[in-house]
Amino acid sequence: MERFQGIIGILLILGIAFLFSNNKRKINYRLVLSGISLQVLIGILVFKVPPITWFFQRVGDAMGKLEGFARKGAAFVYGGIGITQHDGSVKDYAGGGFVFAFNVTATIILVCVLVAVLYHYGIMQRVVAVIARAMNFVMRVSGAEALSNVASAFVGQVEAQVMIRPYLSSMTRSEILASMSGSLACIAGGILVVYVNMGLQAGLHIAPFLITASLMAAPGALVISKIVFPETEESVTMGRVKMEVKSNYTNVIDAISHGAGDGFKIAMNVIAMLIGFIAFIALVDWILIHIGHLFNPAFNLSLDWIFGKVFMPMAWAMGVPESDVQNVATLLGQKLTINEFVAFKSMTDKTVPILTSKGIAIVTIAIAGFANFSSVGMQIGGIGELAPDRRSDLAKLGLKALLCGTLASYMSAAIAGILI
Repeated sequence: MERFQGIIGILLILGIAFLFSNNKRKINYRLVLSGISLQVLIGILVFKVPPITWFFQRVGDAMGKLEGFARKGAAFVYGGIGITQHDGSVKDYAGGGFVFAFNVTATIILVCVLVAVLYHYGIMQRVVAVIARAMNFVMRVSGAEALSNVASAFVGQVEAQVMIRPYLSSMTRSEILASMSGSLACIAGGILVVYVNMGLQAGLHIAPFLITASLMAAPGALVISKIVFPETEESVTMGRVKMEVKSNYTNVIDAISHGAGDGFKIAMNVIAMLIGFIAFIALVDWILIHIGHLFNPAFNLSLDWIFGKVFMPMAWAMGVPESDVQNVATLLGQKLTINEFVAFKSMTDKTVPILTSKGIAIVTIAIAGFANFSSVGMQIGGIGELAPDRRSDLAKLGLKALLCGTLASYMSAAIAGILI
């Protein structure tokens, strides 16, 4: 029955997208069907073909090792700091103690350094261009939106738009929405590695699900965005994929320096957001609990309780086992209205426990993306700096992009729910 729930989920997601479409008669159903087929194909390859399943498990193991390499650098900086262990003993950080802020900072910096080096040598651009050409051939989307969507699986939201900077001013509104949606549906490589290691700390091997989510998000975001805002204009990059981004680094040392600096900024932003959001949630929950007690002294009203009710139908429709539906719904709510970091932390530290392996797989894919309200503001500001003349279009399309990015992640999760 849970597999059939996933089918209901896909129909529900497509129905919501169709409901919000601004031009239902212009929807390109060939693009929609080819994009969904591509998502299904990726899911089948990862979950049902043993050699490919094995390959992604090894990739996940490699991501796990990155945390150990990052710790080498962090241990030099933080060595000597005593960390209280779960058993009450104190252990030096350099000897294996875990501190969320230290480990997250180190991992993000290392991954950003690796991306900068790959970018300097042109490897990143070539990988993105090859995958974008394949997606362009299958789905018949424009080169600019194919490039930005694929790039979003490797780099951050704004960095992905840098790769199509020459085209931003001339892109159609449908292309801009598709590009924004892809950046919100995907998750950058540095953050993905952090989530892999958060899972490993909790004994959860979620790397294959995270990688799958990132791969499926690109075609998924294009499918949903082209239903919500079908193309009615002429694209200047239709039918061609051309990468025009060259390295701005002088040499590999310059690339490492800039990568480390950029990684530190991202890590500090993540830490600041977590402190701010979690503190604000505590304040809101305190207010809600007191409101709930006005009606019933035993009723502990909270944001998690509200999310668990509001998102329950979607969690069920994606094929989540009954025992996990309410907690998965809570995580979906945390991810959309707060951010995905809070949702992953709630899942991995068992604050919101997921009991079944299928529930873990579905919710991991569903929350693995940047689609939340704060990211929309960051995206409008970041892309607006690259193309100031399109700032008005970006602002008008921001909430539509949030809807598309969220539904794209849910689509991938529903497909996974059918296959697992």
